[in-house]
This record gives sequence, C-alpha cells and structure tokens, in this order.
Amino acid sequence: MHGSCVDNPILNAVDIPRELDPRLVDGARTQQQRLVQLSPTQRAALVLERYPGLRTLPSCDWRRLSVPTSFSLLFGESARHYAQLELAALSGVLASAGVSAAYAKELEIAARRVLELVRQAFGIATPRAITLDVWEAWGRDTDMTRTLADRVGKYAAAVNLYQGDYCERLSAEDQARVGHLMLPPLPKQFRQRFVPAAERRVEAQRKRKIKTDVVSECAMAILALMLARYPSMERFIHWYRRQIERIEAGELAVPARLVYEDDQLDLPSQPGPDAVSVGELRWRSTSVRLELTIWRPHEFSQQRNAERIQHAVRGTSEWKLALAARGSFPFPGQETDARESARVFRRGAPDAGDAMVYGAGE
Repeated sequence: MHGSCVDNPILNAVDIPRELDPRLVDGARTQQQRLVQLSPTQRAALVLERYPGLRTLPSCDWRRLSVPTSFSLLFGESARHYAQLELAALSGVLASAGVSAAYAKELEIAARRVLELVRQAFGIATPRAITLDVWEAWGRDTDMTRTLADRVGKYAAAVNLYQGDYCERLSAEDQARVGHLMLPPLPKQFRQRFVPAAERRVEAQRKRKIKTDVVSECAMAILALMLARYPSMERFIHWYRRQIERIEAGELAVPARLVYEDDQLDLPSQPGPDAVSVGELRWRSTSVRLELTIWRPHEFSQQRNAERIQHAVRGTSEWKLALAARGSFPFPGQETDARESARVFRRGAPDAGDAMVYGAGE
C-alpha cells in the first residue's frame, strides 16, 4: 500500500497486521479501537488508499489526522457523504494547519450539515454544482439561515479561512491541479447579508446580562447570610470549647454525648411570589439542633473499625483490611490528654454516622 505525507512523497509499502486492520471488522467501536493502535503513518496510508485523489494535494501532512477524523473519513458520516472526497481534503488542510482535533471535528460537522442542506434544497449531486447563484438563492431563506448562524460561521471558518489560506499559498499550477478537491467558499458578505448574526449576538448578550444580574444579586445575598451567621458560629465555638474545658476538668466522661441547640438567621429557600428581587427577601430565624459525640482518637478508631468488621462479609478484601487496621491502633494508655482528643460531632439524624473533626465544628 502506498500513500503520501508531507509534500506528498510516495510512501514505502505500509504493513498493517491483519489483527489491527480496521477494514476487516464490523462495528464502529471495534474499528475505532484498531485505529487507535495504528501509527499515524498507517492511518494516513489507509486514508490515502481510500481517497487516492488526495495524493495530489501538496503540503498536507496526513499523519496529523486525529483518530476521530480518520474514523469519520474511513467509516463514519464523512465517508457516506456526497462530498466525501472534498471533506477528506478539508480535513487534511485543517490538520496540516495545526487546528486542534476537537475544533476540526466541529468544523467538519458544520461543513457536512451546510452541504447537506444545500443538496436537499437544490438537488445537487456534487459540491462543484454549488455556484454563486445557488448560494444566493439558499441564503435568501432567512428563516432557515437564522437557525444556522453557528454552522454557517464554522463553514466560513473552515472553507473561506483555512482552505482559502491554503490555496493562496499554492502556485497557480497547483491550484489548477487540485481545485476540484476544494469545497465552494461562501460568497463575500454572505453572512452579513443573509445570516442575522447581529440579532443573535444581541439576544445572546441579553441572556448573559439576565444571568449576570441574577448571579450578582445571589452573591450579595450569600455574603449577607454568611455575615449574619457569624454570631451563631461564635456562640457554637464558645460552647464547644467550654465542653473541652469540662472534659479536661473531669466534669465529663469521654466519649461525651452532647446536644447543642441554638437559633440562626436564614433566608427562605423558596421565596414567595411577592419577592421579585433579593432586596425584598426577609430574614427568618431557624432552629439548629446538633448531636455531638467527643471521643478520644483510639476509642473512636476502635469503635468505627469494629462496626466496619461487623458489616463486612467475612473473607472479602474489605474484611481483611479492617482486621489489619485493628492491629495498628494505639494502646489506650498512650493517649490521656483531652486536648489531643478528636472532636467528633454529627447531626441529629438517627442513622447519621459520626464524623471526625479536629478543632471547632460548624
């Protein structure tokens, strides 16, 4: 098998093992998996064998084709498109220009869609039949082009910009030789005259402004809520430190199971219909109830690990890990200072698990 790469030198025979040849299997997933395992040179050789007319394109490095693009040209939608040869040439131009694989995929999809819509509208059989008059007639359907502003823009980027730049760098002789492989560019001022991009930009700006206004007001409300809850947090920290002092004084035994109750300021999670802005929201007071347990680290670890062993299935990896962890616990006598105790608390849900927290809680 022969092909071409940079400046189209003739490749030596490229060997593709049967177990890696994507042409010998069915199914898109299997074909893609095999393409991934091929080298860039092998994938380029497959594309050039599928489209021998591409060998005449100068200054195209077919080894730069991505795996998704190679699959599309060999087995995917581009391979079944009426402009398959021209789409393949465009892919080589984009890859050689250094266009990223992701963006090249977007441009390929847009080009396929625009060409297909023109074919459906005028019954053409080849891209060379898309003349200036065809573009003009197609563009006058502004109701249709209004929905294709993004696709038409990407078609212009792929064909008018990247393909146009490629053709400009070719000699007159090369342009005449490969002109039949190029997709027809959009007429000058086509987008300005037929694609209502300005209206679309104004609408997009309006939607962005709405979102920005909402985010700005929400940010102010969140900041106000955070500042309003500082006193509640300070009260909890003061109470919590007081419990540690009681443990250190011997007034509480560890593990100490305690309950903390307080009120805190809050905002309604679902504002009423009268609150049309953040400024019309009204503060409210909500009750807070926390059930806390203060442990010493070794007691907490032993308790949690015992529960872990109890709920694990005997013989499983989780059960074995729990048994191994039990042997690494410190002895009770190694830790007697309450200042080093683990501060543990949990919310009041009966089935909530204890959470280990070092320092003050919520």
